[in-house]
Amino acid sequence: GVDLLCLQFTLSSLDAKSVNISYVISQKGTLDDALETYIEEKYDVEFECLNNCNPMYGDIVDYTISCEYSPIIISNQTMEIKVKRYAVIGYYG
Repeated sequence: GVDLLCLQFTLSSLDAKSVNISYVISQKGTLDDALETYIEEKYDVEFECLNNCNPMYGDIVDYTISCEYSPIIISNQTMEIKVKRYAVIGYYG
């Protein structure tokens, strides 16, 4: 049960971070290496752009963020928890 609770907490944390990340991407209006590095360092996640990585105003950017979880009981190996989200460029501006 402890692992399932920790997995749920990790997933909820990633979901909350994705809201902030989508806001940052939308505000900046671009997705370059500097912004990706900023996101990874500030939110302690691995960031990957999936689609439309050079967006223009009004475009939708598909991305994933992930982090690692080391289970206590259910596995001997580290697990990667990943969520896929979207950001609309200029939506919050």
